[in-house]
Amino acid sequence: MGMEFAEFENLLNNFKQVQKQHESFIRSFLTEMGMRALANTKKLTPVDTGNLRNRWELSQVFRRGDELYVVIFNPVEYASHVEDGHMQRKRFLPIEYLDSPANAKMVASIKQKYGDDAKGVMLQDKWIPGHHMARISITKIEREIPKRYEKALKQFMKGLGAGD
Repeated sequence: MGMEFAEFENLLNNFKQVQKQHESFIRSFLTEMGMRALANTKKLTPVDTGNLRNRWELSQVFRRGDELYVVIFNPVEYASHVEDGHMQRKRFLPIEYLDSPANAKMVASIKQKYGDDAKGVMLQDKWIPGHHMARISITKIEREIPKRYEKALKQFMKGLGAGD
């Protein structure tokens, strides 16, 4: 008496196909969540020249062991100082460094107080708090993920013919 394993092989092949489609779905979902966090991070980034805001990037989804990741990063040298805060050291800041529309009121105040020939200001040691634009955005998205994932998974399952 012989047995037919063709149906088991078909079932196994179907499971393998669904597994590939599920990983593609997860990668797409992570990319979408990363893009949402990236957009919010850019929106929260303070602007002086626009360089910091414009340089935020999102990595491709990558695998480390059994986990998939996506990374938001900014290659600008001072990005971590704006994100996390930094210690301002006592130093002289020439007035030319302050000459921008964003600092117009400060420059006018210095010139009014010290005259038009003011050379600059002496910064004092103090902690400059961070803006936490990436941290805030990522935390917000992390809270949204369960509901968004459930909805996206239902859509994915409907596409497989297994939806409600």
